[in-house]
Amino acid sequence: MIKINLVPRELLDREVQRQRILQSSVAGAVVLFILLTVSALHFLRAKSLEGELAGLNSEYDKLAKVVAKVEELERSANAVRTRLAAITGLQKGRPLYPYFMTDFAKTLPGGVWVKSLNTTSKDNNSLTVTTSASSLQAEAISKWLRGLEQSGRFTDPILSGITVSLGTLGKEHTFSVTMTYKHPEL
Repeated sequence: MIKINLVPRELLDREVQRQRILQSSVAGAVVLFILLTVSALHFLRAKSLEGELAGLNSEYDKLAKVVAKVEELERSANAVRTRLAAITGLQKGRPLYPYFMTDFAKTLPGGVWVKSLNTTSKDNNSLTVTTSASSLQAEAISKWLRGLEQSGRFTDPILSGITVSLGTLGKEHTFSVTMTYKHPEL
């Protein structure tokens, strides 16, 4: 059997072309629909994330205020701690000088005169002491140095620069002593 197509070729080509245009249009519409759907999803997600960001920013602002208050309170607490430490240090070191003067006076023999006394605080319970003194007798100087060593509170007494001069009362020995004073109970 032989088939003969009586439809002209131009009509068949136009029909094929029309079908291809229709297929392309459907494919383009599907691609456009997918593109619009994806774009809409991205847009909605962006709007949702912007809303979430705005909420988080407002929560951040609230927390930033709280953090600023906490930091201010920490600074105030540190200032109070610093003042308290200074007061505690002063209270601990306060009785040091009366104890020192009492112990110093106990070691000082008759015949030795203190001309100057300088102290430098080492810590809460010790001092570096530098004194300038004079005596009419060399034995009084050695007695004082032995008394300092035997007291247990004065360590490392260093005698320096004994100068002998003739005064109104006789030979005057001028000298200086450097020592460390430490009170064990403070």
